[in-house]
Amino acid sequence: MHTPELAVLDLTSRIGGYALAHLGVAGASGHGAWERLPLGDVAGALEISWYRPAAVADLKKMPAQPDALAILVGPGGFTLLPAILALAAVRSAPAVWFILLPNAVMEDMEISKFLRTHGRAGVHKYQLPNSDPKTLWFVLMEQLGKVPRVNDYFNEDRRSDDMSSNLKSSMDAAMTIDGAQAVALVDYRSGMCLAQAGGGMNLDLAAAGNTRVVQAKLKTMEALGIKRGIEDILITLADQYHLIRLVPNNDGLFLYLVLDKAKGNLALARYKLTDIERSLKV
Repeated sequence: MHTPELAVLDLTSRIGGYALAHLGVAGASGHGAWERLPLGDVAGALEISWYRPAAVADLKKMPAQPDALAILVGPGGFTLLPAILALAAVRSAPAVWFILLPNAVMEDMEISKFLRTHGRAGVHKYQLPNSDPKTLWFVLMEQLGKVPRVNDYFNEDRRSDDMSSNLKSSMDAAMTIDGAQAVALVDYRSGMCLAQAGGGMNLDLAAAGNTRVVQAKLKTMEALGIKRGIEDILITLADQYHLIRLVPNNDGLFLYLVLDKAKGNLALARYKLTDIERSLKV
């Protein structure tokens, strides 16, 4: 049986050390390669190979076609990016994830340019909501489908197809709401946008920003001793409503709807979002 392998290219200064500690590597710092580290003790469990290149020559150690490739990008990784974007693994791996720290501005621009010309199915870019190494580890685990079902993650079975189809139909349904301009399904534990539709703004950036809003409100309620859950959070602009509605049957998720104030009906939008959230399968 094939043992799935995730290759990680770490272009951050220190944040990767936390993840390596979880993989059993103690005191890792500086550049190097830590290969075939098992994630879990069961047969056939995912193996992670972690690379911190110091120069272009170090990229030769990379596997040619891992099952998935995660590229962790922080400020200072710009000089290696052209060589990394030319790697065969970036062009052919079934899943490629660019995971950027919030302050990797120049790197973000370079990757966005690459995706506009070489984008394909399975290649995605994610902006971390903060530089906490725990967030990075959580995002990696989320991307792997939350072990131990990692093997199913790579098999594109009917369950995965059904979930993808369900998320798309849910986003399409939200866009039929009168005045809807954009919609997203967001995981507020990581700030990741799981599905989106519409436009007019950077929904990945909006997801990260609204994640902080939800987290701050939850902390405030906890401090005040309020036990009842949040139904939704409304932000009113001059010409728009921004509605953040938590999904009660999927802990950690919220729907984010941008509504044209002149064309939309807020009460009706809330009602329709409630109907949509009942049918979500994540």
